[in-house]
Amino acid sequence: MMGRKTWASVDDYIVDVQFEADPALDAVLATNHDQGLPAIDVSPAQGKLLSLLARMQGARRVLEIGTLGGYSTIWMARGLPADGKIVTLELDPHHARVARSNFERAGVSDRPWNHLPR
Repeated sequence: MMGRKTWASVDDYIVDVQFEADPALDAVLATNHDQGLPAIDVSPAQGKLLSLLARMQGARRVLEIGTLGGYSTIWMARGLPADGKIVTLELDPHHARVARSNFERAGVSDRPWNHLPR
């Protein structure tokens, strides 16, 4: 069985070898941290997998329960066609405000539509 430390090391290696820097997503993670959101976002490799799964499935709509700061939402939005939509649900108003800002920053604010409290 693979332990957490090994899993994280493998995930970090995949990201280092396969991913180019993405300033928008890096800014999202920094904002989430600065705004005091829990550090429970998916990893970049997991986000890429979510994007690829949406694309491979030919998804036109996605339902996400638990938006947090929107990091995984952005990955999935990037995997949808131009007219695709995400319904994302978030109970915490602070998290929702951070997510809205992050959607703008990442250029996907026309996608997650949304049931985020104001």
